[in-house]
Amino acid sequence: MARKIINDIVISKKSIRQIPLSPEKKKKGDRELRKAYSWQRKSLNPKLAIWIIAVICLLALFFGLSLVFSSATVIITPRTEKISFNNETYITKLDSSAQTDLSFEVLNVKQTEGQVVEATEEKEVSQKASGKIVIYNNYSTVSQRLINKTRFEASNGKVYRINSSVIVPGLKKVNGQTLPGSIEAVVYADQAGEDYNLKLADLAGDFKIPGFKGDPRYQGFYARLKTDITGGLIGKQRIVSNDLRKVTEDLIKVKLKEQLLKELYAVKPENYLIFKDGYIINYSRLPDMVVDKNSVKINLEGNLSAVVFNSLKLSKYFAVKKIEGFDGLPTEFISTDSLIVLFKPEDLSSLGKNKTLEIKLTGEGIIKWQYDSEALKQDLVGKSEADFKNLMVKYKNSVSGIKVFFRPIWTRYFPDNINKIRIQEENLL
Repeated sequence: MARKIINDIVISKKSIRQIPLSPEKKKKGDRELRKAYSWQRKSLNPKLAIWIIAVICLLALFFGLSLVFSSATVIITPRTEKISFNNETYITKLDSSAQTDLSFEVLNVKQTEGQVVEATEEKEVSQKASGKIVIYNNYSTVSQRLINKTRFEASNGKVYRINSSVIVPGLKKVNGQTLPGSIEAVVYADQAGEDYNLKLADLAGDFKIPGFKGDPRYQGFYARLKTDITGGLIGKQRIVSNDLRKVTEDLIKVKLKEQLLKELYAVKPENYLIFKDGYIINYSRLPDMVVDKNSVKINLEGNLSAVVFNSLKLSKYFAVKKIEGFDGLPTEFISTDSLIVLFKPEDLSSLGKNKTLEIKLTGEGIIKWQYDSEALKQDLVGKSEADFKNLMVKYKNSVSGIKVFFRPIWTRYFPDNINKIRIQEENLL
């Protein structure tokens, strides 16, 4: 059979790549190319690029500053338990160190106050001068009681006396230096008259205690003037009427009480508790001071003695008695508004003399478990929120709840600076 030769297929000499585009397709392609080129030119606009970089820098600066100024506030809800008292009587002991005793201490503060009033009457008077001295014990570390009417002799030979007993503290160490104990007292001239008036600038030398002559204490105890000794007079003097004196002294007592309580709480040691009405104030008259021919200054001195309790010892004493299965961890006692503490008037009037004090309690108090806030802050430095939750297991026996507030709000890490971590305690009352 003869082979057929296919010779009617003509192979084009042109490649498909060389096929010319139609005018319409060419225009469309040019438009797309110009569009892309135009967008590229817009995206490379220098002003736009600068704005984008500026925004990025501002955001970076904002986040950087937020980290620098970050802080954390931790609000603690301490572990507490209320305890109740139902007209219960307790006997407390002065300065007792026994763990089984309920002990108390006595704080004493003193203030003077006066008021100038019109002197409307005239009277023949025989008045003793008085003023303040500071008594020093440079003899021993043991306190020394000086009885009522103890004499103090000035360098000019004049004798003055105290009208109530005082206890002069012993030697003490302050910053490695031994210093004499000291106490203030009011002294009164042995006799009436102007001869016993004494100014600070006029006195040369110290007061000595004649009763210690022949005893080593004579050199170790001495006194120095704190104020002028004034008021000594024999003769006529303008005086204040009894009615005006009573009204004025009542006003002075109100001021004195306010000042004494303010000072009491200022000198109260940390972790010590003062119950309402757990104090007594004794007022004493000081000699009037003549201001001018028609005016006199009435002066009073107030002596406040207060019963104070160590809150930590008080708390442990009541926790052992009132809380079943008490764990013995450090606690403190918090007095509530409902707690009424009654003292025997006769006990208050002899504070410092009697070694025991009876108190009667009614109402509620709070036992609060203690925690170390500074140690907690140290534990939190640089920690994450997740670390914080694990760390709180360490404080579970003394803390019942904790809330944390971060600044700025999006951060979840505690600052590396311990001073930027603040601990606050939820109000328990």
